[in-house]
Amino acid sequence: MQHEGNILVVDDDQPILNLITEVLMDEGYTVRTVLTPVDAHLLIDEQCPDLILCDLHLPSKNGDELAREIKNNRLIDIPFILMTADVRAALALSRDCIDFFLPKPFDLDELIDCVAKHIRRNCTA
Repeated sequence: MQHEGNILVVDDDQPILNLITEVLMDEGYTVRTVLTPVDAHLLIDEQCPDLILCDLHLPSKNGDELAREIKNNRLIDIPFILMTADVRAALALSRDCIDFFLPKPFDLDELIDCVAKHIRRNCTA
């Protein structure tokens, strides 16, 4: 099934970005990727995504901090999925700004289902 929507993927691991991009583009999504939270903010300012898929451990700040900044700065309606292999850290995080935790390593079908379930359109930025 082909899907529509713009997805922003934030991860400092280029092979992971490449894999996620390929899988989601094959599903029909438009995917933009960045390696840092700063670049994520720049892309969000250019075009509001329909969903953000973000790693927990990033350079300069973690994915939870990025989610909080985004949700507190006007973009409350963007679903934010946090990916992590660090389950203990994820359990300690506040769920206020995170819509879903996707544990790494994940099955590709699990990724596709998670995105399809959480994506929203018509961002109100």
